[in-house]
Amino acid sequence: MAEDYVYRNIAVERGPLDTSGRIPRAVIRFKLDGGKVAHITMYWTGNELHAQFTGSRENAEQLASIIRALGGKVEIKYVKSTKWRVQLTTDGITAIRHDGWLNAVRRFVDELYGRGMISKERYEKLVRDIETGPNTVKLAGAKFSVNYKNDNIHVKYKPRSEASKNAAVNALSAWGLKEGKHFTVREYSNYEINVAEAYTKAVKALTQSELKEGEQYVVDSEKRIISVKAEHKDAVVNALKAAGLEEGKDFTIKGDRRYVINITYDGLREIQRMALNGDVEAEQFIRVLEDVLRRRYGDNAVKRLIEVLAQAREEGTLELPLPVRDDKGNIVARVVDLRYEFVENGQPVSHCAGENCRLRIIAEYEAGGKKRQLKMEWYWKKIQKRKGEATATYYFETAWPTVRDSIEATVLNALTGKGMGRSKICLLADQLDALRRFKQLKDAIDKWREGKPISTKN
Repeated sequence: MAEDYVYRNIAVERGPLDTSGRIPRAVIRFKLDGGKVAHITMYWTGNELHAQFTGSRENAEQLASIIRALGGKVEIKYVKSTKWRVQLTTDGITAIRHDGWLNAVRRFVDELYGRGMISKERYEKLVRDIETGPNTVKLAGAKFSVNYKNDNIHVKYKPRSEASKNAAVNALSAWGLKEGKHFTVREYSNYEINVAEAYTKAVKALTQSELKEGEQYVVDSEKRIISVKAEHKDAVVNALKAAGLEEGKDFTIKGDRRYVINITYDGLREIQRMALNGDVEAEQFIRVLEDVLRRRYGDNAVKRLIEVLAQAREEGTLELPLPVRDDKGNIVARVVDLRYEFVENGQPVSHCAGENCRLRIIAEYEAGGKKRQLKMEWYWKKIQKRKGEATATYYFETAWPTVRDSIEATVLNALTGKGMGRSKICLLADQLDALRRFKQLKDAIDKWREGKPISTKN
């Protein structure tokens, strides 16, 4: 079947809601030219939507071709005997952006909610997913959720086990992303203390202790459970034991570890660089990420993504002369040349590395008929922090150029995105990244960064 023809002419019909079994369900039928060509059963598992068909290979392939024609992604799998299966989860269901399909799904969800089978919070989320599509993007084999809040883009994956977390970290690392820079991993440990029959005595013990409810523990009176974070577990347990309660008899403890992997802005820019270098998966990730932000959050979210990725997209592409405009849009200067020097012990050298190696960048600009220079000398700032008996030493890149007037401040702002003011300006990694956009500086900046001093812990 031609996909365009199917998309334009397919009719989607939902059958009646069936609540006779353990899981509510409804059959969704696809009709073309007046006749039924395929069907799939929609389920509500109690937590998510699920759609499934099991039958002959011919019918499974027919259904899969229709779903693909409607914009979905699906595979058929052999299960047993002569049976073949087609399955969709919530994300796969809401990813199909066809009006007839979405209307059928929405009516199914509306009826479930009307009968009290879905909570209001879950219903509202499902409706939003149906209206705007899923908020996930796939990267290195894992599904990352995408959110936009307070002008910040969040791309996160929450693995359900340590094994899943390790697999994701290994996949991201093998792909070329660096932990700590391109992505971060955080672990959250929580514990549930089931007090059952000793509930009243346990709550009284905690109330009379110095522990604060809401800050160090949370009581669920219906489930008779006390929830605590890892750092407060021992204090809560000790308070219970001091009141005469025994672990294993009066209460039990169940641990729960959670992980969050977050793609940083540096990580998004690195993925953009991969896409520009021809990596198909990276290119698809950026494209889907932009699509999710546009569908769910609008043009402002997409604009923010463009701003985040601008440095990576422009690296090594900007050329001179560069017109410099004030806040009214008037051209007040032109940057006509950019040069660099490696400096060691105050003297220019052909190349250097390490703590004493500096990168001096000289911008030559024209303003008011005169040529002037603005210099930025980048160096490695050493930081030492005491951690117990050990001292950690690490370095970060910075520069403190002095601007003489408002024109020079505007020039610095045009080059780095920072500098609207007078006197000394503190520049950091983001500003050096901005300078990498210029063809004259990109390679020199990369070479200097390769010589970064090694962090130590003694």
